[in-house]
Parts: sequence; structure tokens; C-alpha cells
Amino acid sequence: MNGNRKQFARWKHITSRLREGRRITASTLAADLEVSVRTIQRDLDALRDDCGAPIDYDKSSRTLLLSEPDWQLQPLRLTESELFHLVIAGGMAGQFRGTPIAQGLERLFRKLAAALEEPIDLDIGQLGGRFSFHGAPARPFHPKLWKSVVRALRQNRRLRIQYRAAGYRLPAEFIVEPLHLSCRRGDWYLLAGRPSKEGSRVYALSRIQSARVLRQTSKAPASGSKVHAQKTFARFVAGKGLMPIKVRIRFNKQSAEWVREREWHPEQSITEHRGGGLTLSMPIDGTKEAVSWTLSWGSNARVLAPKWLKEHVLKEAQGILRSNDSEP
Repeated sequence: MNGNRKQFARWKHITSRLREGRRITASTLAADLEVSVRTIQRDLDALRDDCGAPIDYDKSSRTLLLSEPDWQLQPLRLTESELFHLVIAGGMAGQFRGTPIAQGLERLFRKLAAALEEPIDLDIGQLGGRFSFHGAPARPFHPKLWKSVVRALRQNRRLRIQYRAAGYRLPAEFIVEPLHLSCRRGDWYLLAGRPSKEGSRVYALSRIQSARVLRQTSKAPASGSKVHAQKTFARFVAGKGLMPIKVRIRFNKQSAEWVREREWHPEQSITEHRGGGLTLSMPIDGTKEAVSWTLSWGSNARVLAPKWLKEHVLKEAQGILRSNDSEP
């Protein structure tokens, strides 16, 4: 029996004893269940706060009672379909293993399992290995960091962060105004502004070495930050003074179906060509991944615009040839 199952069993025992109408104290319940009085007090708080149990304390008799004697602790009931989707969600959450998100979801699933009317295992293995999830590997970060970032967003506070950007050996310190938290390709990114600078930029949570919530209220407007983040291509957003760039890439028949089946950007457009090929057009706010994304299609893609992207792709392709032709 796991900890949550034991907890739910204690809750059932406590409510059952309270309905009897006898003189019940936290000490009596602790002796019944062979746990500490402190554990019982936590159970009583959880029953009141999380389950709505009408538990009162009678000061004159120094005993506990139910103000509504007929109240009962309701077990959680799930349909077969709901359980199936919950297990699938648990498997998907496994993609974030090593991050606070996975830890929080695991606690939630255990809590749900404990609240079910009948004991049941919510592990993905229950489906007999017929379903699997293979997302991009997530870079881990400390739970304390996650809590600080989420707190700053919820309270609209500024953050003081130590951030080591890619390619730099030492971190730099910034004060940022958090706008939006986004998961992209398995990694978490914070979209934030800087009080002394225009625009916003993206900070990888895995590269933030420390984060402290400040007392100052963030002055960055939160409105539109989610929309802005959703329109960002891949992981990056445009830097200061940069406008979205319209990219046009032509794909041959062999790759056209793969391109057609996916949404690469909310504002994308596709032009079909005779013979089965197509041209994908979309605005790109972040340009850092545009080259590598285009190269990933190999000879199946040809850059039509802008000119700088075509030049960068050709230069990178030539570099790949040179590095592979050179002696080890």
C-alpha cells in the first residue's frame, strides 16, 4: 500500500469515527491509526481544505465533530475512457523526466490513484506496452528554479537571474521581467523583458544558474505575451529592432507530404505545385534555428527567400562537405 493509499484510508477512518458522534480527539485518532498527532492534524486540515469536510472543534469539550453528521468522504470515480486518457497523459509526462514538471505530475497521479474508489495502478505499463512516447530529451533544471520563475510570473514580479548563454564560459547577471513560460521541443524557455532595454528575449531554464524573486513589480505588459510566444518559430524570438522575416522554401514531391501534414507556424501558407511539390511561406521571428531546420531537409528543400538564408544554408552545406572530406 503506497503512502497516498494509506492517507486516504486514514481519511475514511477519521470521517467514519466523527460520524459516530462520540468524543473524538486528535490524540484518540492518532492512537487508533498508530501515527503521530501531527499527522492527524495534517489529515484534518486536508479534509477541511481539499475535501470540504465540515469538521469543527468544540472548545468546551475539546473534541472534534462534524457540523453536518451525514457528510461523507466521496471517492473519486473514473470511467474506463477517463482512466485510459489519464494513463496516456502519464506516459506523455514521462518526456519531462528529471524536471519539476514530471515530479509534480507523478505526485498528482499518486494522489488521484489514492482517491479512487477501488485500488488501481495508473502506471503506463498497465496498457501492456502497447503505447510509447519518444519526445525530445529535456534538459534538467533545479525544482527551486522552477518555483522562483513560476512565482515571479504569478505575482508579476521581477527576477534577478544568473544566466550562462550558449558559447559563454561564465554567467552574467540580469534583472528580467517575466512574460511567458513555454515548452518547445522538450525544453522550457522563459520569455522576458529587461527594464533597461526594448523588446524581449528567450532564456533557457536549463541555463539559468540561479533566480531570485525581487520585490519590484514587473512593468512589462503581460497582454499578448502568449500570442507572441505561440507565433515564434522553434525556440527563438527576434532581437531588439528586428521584424519577422518572411521565409519561402520549396519542397519536392518526396518531402511535400511531410510538410503538408504539419503546422510549422500559425501564420504559414502553402502553395501547391504541379507534380506534387509545394512552397511553404511563413514569418520567422527567431532566425537562429532557421538554417539548421532548412538543412535538416537535405536536398529535398530549396530556399527561395530571403537571400541571407539561402547564402547561410549554402555556406553551411559547403562547410559540412569540407569537414567530412578532411582527414580525421
